[in-house]
Amino acid sequence: MKIEEIEENKPKKKNFWFLITMFAVAKMSKLVKLAKLFKLAKPLVMVVSMSISAVAYAFFLGPWFAIGLVGMLFVHEMGHVAAMRMKGYETKAPVFIPFLGAVIFAPPMHKRDDEAFIGIGGPVLGSFAAILVFAAWFLIEDKQSNLAVITLMVSYIGMFWNIFNLIPISPLDGGRITQAVGPWFKYVGVLLLAVFSALFREPMILFIWLLVLPEITILPRKLRSLFACVLWLTMVILMTLGYSKQPALVDFMDCCLGLAMVGASFSGELFDATDESSQRPQLRLQHRFGWLLAYIILLITLVAVMSVQVQHLPKAAP
Repeated sequence: MKIEEIEENKPKKKNFWFLITMFAVAKMSKLVKLAKLFKLAKPLVMVVSMSISAVAYAFFLGPWFAIGLVGMLFVHEMGHVAAMRMKGYETKAPVFIPFLGAVIFAPPMHKRDDEAFIGIGGPVLGSFAAILVFAAWFLIEDKQSNLAVITLMVSYIGMFWNIFNLIPISPLDGGRITQAVGPWFKYVGVLLLAVFSALFREPMILFIWLLVLPEITILPRKLRSLFACVLWLTMVILMTLGYSKQPALVDFMDCCLGLAMVGASFSGELFDATDESSQRPQLRLQHRFGWLLAYIILLITLVAVMSVQVQHLPKAAP
């Protein structure tokens, strides 16, 4: 081979490897973009679901009250997120569901202490935010203005939401806390939920019963599945007859979600996670008492603040 031919082949080889390198760089850049997009997907879902919830609430409650209410829910859920990070768990952005609040899909927790700590994080931070808003209400001179009324109502609803979530039965936050106390305490939650249901007198409370049904392990699975079907049918009938004060669209959403839960109960998926978590080792007596004391102190504090709020509510408020 001549020297001229060798020299002519060198640029071709260089061009070949240059194209391979550029192709690899292009593919890597796409992978980086996909990774960034995946990281942005979590907060994007949160922002979109928050916006949808705010718009849905605004149709019935007004824009400013809707923004305040979604803000209260956001702070509450971020309390759980912060607690999860402190315990070293993978955190996920909360997903907001209009008229049903918000949820965080937490990973399985093998320690009862961890679950209690993460459970109490939401009510603590959420109630602190509600107290700050209530303190801001005192700074408003004209207590009859729209700003004052909205501020007070946002604080009141935020406090009510946190207290309701402290009913000691999962998946409510109170159940996440008191599962560290002992399996018997959840039946205190069943009793409190029954009292609340009698006072509230709303068909949608039956949807809450569908959520807590997996925790009532004293009943066999088949009976719980049958009970879930009865609860759902009763909820549908009462809503159809006009006993619900919710918008018709919200009733329809509750019925659809309830039907999905009934199906999950018959397939067994609704009860599997609960049965597995109940097999975790119990805490020592000292730790149990500590969590019980923390729960009681938090609940008494929030009820005391809410009793002060009630004295200042407008007469038309519930």
